[in-house]
Amino acid sequence: MSNMAVLDYTRAGQSYFACNQASKATTALSTTATGLILYNPWGSGKRLIVSDARFAFAAVPTAAGAVMLSMGNTPSSAATPAGTADVIWAADGSGVSTNSVARVFTIATTNVVNVYVMPMAVASSTASSVAMADIPEGSIQVVPGNYIMFSHVTTVATGIGSFLWTEVPM
Repeated sequence: MSNMAVLDYTRAGQSYFACNQASKATTALSTTATGLILYNPWGSGKRLIVSDARFAFAAVPTAAGAVMLSMGNTPSSAATPAGTADVIWAADGSGVSTNSVARVFTIATTNVVNVYVMPMAVASSTASSVAMADIPEGSIQVVPGNYIMFSHVTTVATGIGSFLWTEVPM
């Protein structure tokens, strides 16, 4: 049973999603990021409550590896990262969101290095991916000045990532 009233937040226009529309390669721990990066700008006054994150391999990796969720190691008051922005959609299906405080990138130079948070999937060079974890609702929150993204361990992963989140006041 859910601890969050996701339906209520969605009806109130506070839930959003982003999903790559083309395959992207992940990066390891670095300030140079590719794939799907969900960023909460400093001073937004909101927490991004991540209720779902998924990654689907578009190609079998060249060697065994894991896809991880990673976050910035500390919030930063520096300017919003530079990069290639992607689209944020309203979770109620009404189209592109114009009121989300978050920013989504497919390429970004972040303000701080990321750290691994949770394994999402593993794959070998001969098999497709296996899902590793579901996110307990409300357990991963992105505070202002921080970000969450898909990263890899050992071998670059190429695929499609998605985030579903709710924005709540600090």
